[in-house]
Formats: sequence, structure tokens, C-alpha cells
Amino acid sequence: MLPTLKGRWLTRILLFFWIGLPVTLVFSIYIATPESPVLPLIGWNYDTLPFQILFLLLIVGLLLDPVYIHFQQYRWERDWPFAFQFFFSIVEFLIVLALVWRGALDFTRSPLDLHTPENYLLFAVHFACVFIPSFLALLGFIQIFMIRWRFKGGEWGRM
Repeated sequence: MLPTLKGRWLTRILLFFWIGLPVTLVFSIYIATPESPVLPLIGWNYDTLPFQILFLLLIVGLLLDPVYIHFQQYRWERDWPFAFQFFFSIVEFLIVLALVWRGALDFTRSPLDLHTPENYLLFAVHFACVFIPSFLALLGFIQIFMIRWRFKGGEWGRM
């Protein structure tokens, strides 16, 4: 695909809303403690920390997309292969883990203590639960059911 910056952003935000938020909701309900906030109308406890990490991952990704577009221009076919997307998604996650470790989310209150090895493993499992379906949707669903997406540089609504 020859993605444009707008196309990368739109695709990233689509996958964030379409896959990231629902998976994170299920994950946050699973790890919630009795002290966690309660979902209105349903009454289930959920933890806010996975949502904070997912939003931080979205922000880091949106900020790095112009860098990816810049480096893409040096490739002879001006394309960004899926192997690069896979690798740099993991790099983005490691950047988010480093930000969390350095205190980027210390202003928030969560029942989980951020700085334990078990929670970093929990973050990695959460990332895998969001990343794998998102990557598979990017490889399959979007390209199969939205055929013109590839030829529009990932932009939605472009003629």
C-alpha cells in the first residue's frame, strides 16, 4: 500500500475504535478489582489503566506516523510493507512501556501498581490481545471488504 499520512491516521483510528476499545473493555473487566469503578447500567467493575495505556499507544502511534511517512520516501517503491508495520508496532509498545515506567501515567489513579513485573506482563498480554486482531484485520478484513482502501492510500471517502 502507498499510505498517505491522513490514510495512516484514519486507518489507525478506525482500528482503535473498531478493535482496540472493545477488546480493552473486555480486558479491563477481566482484570478489575472490587475497588475499581463500576460500569453504569451493567454494574460490572472495570479498570481504567488498560484504556489509559491504549490511548497512550494511540497518541505515540499518531506522533510516529509522520516519521514513518518520511522514511517511507527513501524506499524505492515508496511502500511500507506489513513486516515493517509489525516490527514498528512492537517498537511503539516498547516506547509506551518506557513512558509508563518513567511515570507518564503516574498522575492517574488505578488499583494496579504500575511498576511490578506482573503488570508489565499484563500490559504485554493486553497489547497482544489488541494488536493481533488489529493486524489481522489490516491484512484481511479491510483489504477484502474495502477494496478501494488500498488505492486511496488508506484514506476514507477519497475519490
